[in-house]
Amino acid sequence: MKFTARIMGLVLAFLILFSTVSYGQVNSIKDRKIVIFIVDRVNLNDYVANDLPNIKYLMENGTYGLMTVNSDGSRTPENVYMTIGCGTRAVGSEKASLNFNASEIVNGEQASIIFKRNTGIKPQVFNIVNLDFAQIERNNLTRNHIVVPGLLGTLLKQNGKTVAVFGNEDTDVEQRRYAPLIVMDEKGIVDFGDVSDNILKRDPLSPFGIMTDYDLLYQKYTQMKGKPDLTIFQLGDTIRANDYHNYAMDKINERNKKRALYEADEFIGKIIKEGGTNTLYIVLTPLPPSKDMGEKSYLTPIILFGPGFTKGYVTSETTKREGIVTNTDLMPTILQYFDIPIPTFLTGHPLYNSGYKGNVDKLLAESHKLVFNYTYRPIFLKTYVVLEIIILIFTLLVLLVLKKYAVYLKPLLFFVSTIPLTFLLLPLFNYTSLSNSIVGILFLTAVAIIAIHEINPYGYYFYAIIGLITSLVLLIDLVTGQYLLKNSFLSYDIIGGARFYGIGNEYMGVLIGAVLCFTTLAFEFFSNKKLLLAITTIIYALVFYFIAAPGIGTNVGGSITAFGAFAVALLLLSDKKISIRNLLYIGIGIVLMLLGLFYLDSLRPVSQQTHIGQTFALVKSHGIKSLLQIFERKLLMNYKLIKYSIWSRVLLTLIVVLLILFFKPVGVLREIFKKHTYIRICFVATIIGSVLALIFNDSGIVSAATMMVFVGPMLIHFVIDEMS
Repeated sequence: MKFTARIMGLVLAFLILFSTVSYGQVNSIKDRKIVIFIVDRVNLNDYVANDLPNIKYLMENGTYGLMTVNSDGSRTPENVYMTIGCGTRAVGSEKASLNFNASEIVNGEQASIIFKRNTGIKPQVFNIVNLDFAQIERNNLTRNHIVVPGLLGTLLKQNGKTVAVFGNEDTDVEQRRYAPLIVMDEKGIVDFGDVSDNILKRDPLSPFGIMTDYDLLYQKYTQMKGKPDLTIFQLGDTIRANDYHNYAMDKINERNKKRALYEADEFIGKIIKEGGTNTLYIVLTPLPPSKDMGEKSYLTPIILFGPGFTKGYVTSETTKREGIVTNTDLMPTILQYFDIPIPTFLTGHPLYNSGYKGNVDKLLAESHKLVFNYTYRPIFLKTYVVLEIIILIFTLLVLLVLKKYAVYLKPLLFFVSTIPLTFLLLPLFNYTSLSNSIVGILFLTAVAIIAIHEINPYGYYFYAIIGLITSLVLLIDLVTGQYLLKNSFLSYDIIGGARFYGIGNEYMGVLIGAVLCFTTLAFEFFSNKKLLLAITTIIYALVFYFIAAPGIGTNVGGSITAFGAFAVALLLLSDKKISIRNLLYIGIGIVLMLLGLFYLDSLRPVSQQTHIGQTFALVKSHGIKSLLQIFERKLLMNYKLIKYSIWSRVLLTLIVVLLILFFKPVGVLREIFKKHTYIRICFVATIIGSVLALIFNDSGIVSAATMMVFVGPMLIHFVIDEMS
């Protein structure tokens, strides 16, 4: 019964702690206008380095930042524009850019006739139509989450809002019109506008010999002034300048870009002067320049100027980072601005001013750091994992063939368990160069190993101390802004966009493994078991809360993993056996914890909910199918990682090494577990945690592998001592 009480205590402690969250109020905003200027294929430095008085005015007096440009496929215009218009990761089609005025002639036929032939719908003569909407729909039906092509346009229309799109990015040989993908409705129709070649003019020295006719664009806007609630201008000259760079000299390319930016800036200034105080202006860049794409610099500038968007960095509840947002945040921003309910299945959240004014130079430095991390993170992680595999195999061979030399390999085992802490501390230093990063990693690792060895020369104590230090640093970082987690090589990747805050699966595994290591080893060192058990229960409850709670760890799979692993550890530390009944109690505890977690987060306003509460609301509104889609997505991700990720190799290597050591030298591990009961408990609880991580996390193989970086080397260390 005492064990059952501890399990229920974990659940109760979580619910009490979590229930202290506060809930904000969302103000309704009505009768507003929005104007979006698409200035594509530019970067933030282009705005800083050029004479653009109007854009700079918006940045100095409005809200701005950097935006990720992900989609549910590759980073192509059709996929990214569709993602913006769907509010969740989506894809387009090969011919998604075929948007035409309904009255345009396409290959000898009127666009409206082709559209009716494809969809059965007869558009109005003033509509803009997408001729490949059927294929766009088909492509998004195969996604493993809810995607509704044309959702933004449909919601605007249902709420009495009209939409207009002007401009294109045509060349002399190709018709490219991506902007309507953002605001078309579920039929593939935009209310009105002009995306034809009528808004272009011939200019022999411009890229492809054409440029946007800004005078005509301005005239069309003033003629319709006040009619559209949302207007999009596709200022295509920056795109044409980008796409022409292979044909012209570098100095010509630079001139083309400067001219395109200057013309766009001048037009933006004219439109803003025409607008009223009730208009929100957005300068949007869906994709970076081709050169930046080649350098993996996948962040673009976004500027908002108007009611509610005063001077400062932009942010959203999606990222919870000053100056960094996602392209899925734009649709919820538009809906909230028009006081339209936001669908529960959207992954983005409304943009708002973070309250931090900052400056452009700091944002550029942040961009450089994020791009550096995105570029070199795979290299550092692969190097670490390969070294870990080599160390494990080499140590095993020495133990089997040259066992008297095995004692000299202990520092290598220390290295394996120390690197997660090193990667975590590295962001405290200037690591935005390859040489600095390498030197920093080697220096921090050496200092940690030497310092801990000097404090306590007894080998296996090292793992308790490094586990304790790693846990403390992680927990402190979780409650103080998560700077280290947001910038560590071993943490989540911001540009990739899978996670932006909280504790990722990599360090979730590290934290659980480290906590299990130092708490169970404490029972080896101290005699007052009853006091230790009480302290350990409190530690497990706090760590579990930090992993699970929205706004702190926000990791659902991690909360299940922690609950199960800690519950098994408490069970064994209480001298209980792993029985069907006790496992049933643990399972019931997990279910109760999950229900409380999802329900309490769902009580918060939608704009403040994490993915935890959004999942609960999604199941309520769309049924169990949406939950099954989430499970499917996680299983597919796990399958891919197990099949292709190097983390699966290191986990397999560790398992094989430990299996061999179970049988040869004969009885060594059994003897260790017999002498050191609490080492066995640490091993069993960590194995249970790894299995749960593998089942309940979309990158569970990573969590399972990182969870073993303490207990695996520690067991090998014990084998070395036992054989000596």
